[in-house]
Amino acid sequence: MTQDRYVRLVASLPAIGLLAEKAPPINRDRLAARLKDLDPDDRAEIDTLRRILAWDEIGTGVEDAAYLDRIEGLVAALRRPALRDAVRDRMELRTLVAALRRRHAGGDAPAADERWGYGRRLAQVRTNWGLPDFGLGRSVPWLAQARDMLERGETAALERLLLDVAWKAIERRAAGHAFDLEAVAFYLMRWSMADRWSRYDADAAAVRFAELMNAALAGAPEIEERAA
Repeated sequence: MTQDRYVRLVASLPAIGLLAEKAPPINRDRLAARLKDLDPDDRAEIDTLRRILAWDEIGTGVEDAAYLDRIEGLVAALRRPALRDAVRDRMELRTLVAALRRRHAGGDAPAADERWGYGRRLAQVRTNWGLPDFGLGRSVPWLAQARDMLERGETAALERLLLDVAWKAIERRAAGHAFDLEAVAFYLMRWSMADRWSRYDADAAAVRFAELMNAALAGAPEIEERAA
């Protein structure tokens, strides 16, 4: 896709915020129509990103190792380093939330040979399982707040916090990408989160929370995190 076409595409996308009370400023169909001129390779990159981050494609009870194998294969298919970095941010967030939920449900620390999460902090989480913030308080300041919300069963507040953390991570990655494929991809990631929040159902979230707790108690904690 030429630079001029990216300029026109990005310029046609309305500004978007996370806490919209109504639907995002552009609906799914109109957004898809704006993307129709993407080159096949760019469409493939966007689709790979969507498949990595789409929580609803992963059912409760999916084996962690199988899920990680799938994610690692998809990440390897991404051509753009900035998108790989964005995926790492999101998957590390999901991993930390999964660890909080596992511990909250009374689960033990993952075994040294257990494939249970993604990213750079697996060993530190396992080693510091007994610490409230897994010893990551300085580098991951939101962990303590998420733990407190989890302990109190504040599902809506936790959902909002995790969306905000993920949103800010995307904004950091988006810096320097104004009129390129990355800019479009980061917009779509934000749109997906804004759309999900606008349709947030606290009752459904409470049910989902209970399902995740039951999975953790059964010894099958999930990496997938709806909010992120």
